[in-house]
Amino acid sequence: MWSIWKARNLKIWQQVSDSTFTILEREKHLLEGWRIANCKQAPLRHDNSSSNTSSSHQNGDTNVQWRKPSVGRYKCNVDASFPNNSNKVGFGMCIRDSDGNHVRSKTMCFYPFCSIDVGEALGLYHALRWIQELQLTNVDFEVDFKRIADYFNKGHGDVTEFGFIMDSNIHFCNTYLKNSHVEFIRRQANEVAHALAKTATSSTSFLVFDDIPACISDLIFNEMT
Repeated sequence: MWSIWKARNLKIWQQVSDSTFTILEREKHLLEGWRIANCKQAPLRHDNSSSNTSSSHQNGDTNVQWRKPSVGRYKCNVDASFPNNSNKVGFGMCIRDSDGNHVRSKTMCFYPFCSIDVGEALGLYHALRWIQELQLTNVDFEVDFKRIADYFNKGHGDVTEFGFIMDSNIHFCNTYLKNSHVEFIRRQANEVAHALAKTATSSTSFLVFDDIPACISDLIFNEMT
């Protein structure tokens, strides 16, 4: 019903006529996203950390610790948090320089609750625009949701809400942040952004930290040593 309603709105407000195939494909993607978001198997995290832990060790994957960006670049770690029994999603993002020093952090809250893939895509959406507002260049964005990095680097044509947001992210980055890119990392290398995202859900507005907030001070220190 949502897909049909969206097709109707596109027709009225944007003079875009969706084909029956497009409406059905959007419905299938939306339903699959809903099923994934409502999966109750606790051991399986949305970043696939449980299912990939053993294979990453077997394959010698060393991308499990946060690493400083190369000289002259910044790194922005991004994550989203989906607390149980809550109608909101928290976003956390942290910028650090090539020496590993904390530059700035930000937390945000989003209403209402959405699917995991849409929430993670929105986290990147806000991070990209924040970086552009700060007039920073040469930024490496890191996320622990593999579908985000995969779509950003080689995906297209997804007609779901996730696809619309990611297409906007790609266009924005290609326009304003041409020397930046998005990479997938393991959850262990994204603890700072995750801690910020969890903190965000206890606030009713966005917060920007020029100094290191208490919730990530130990994590920052440990990753710099």
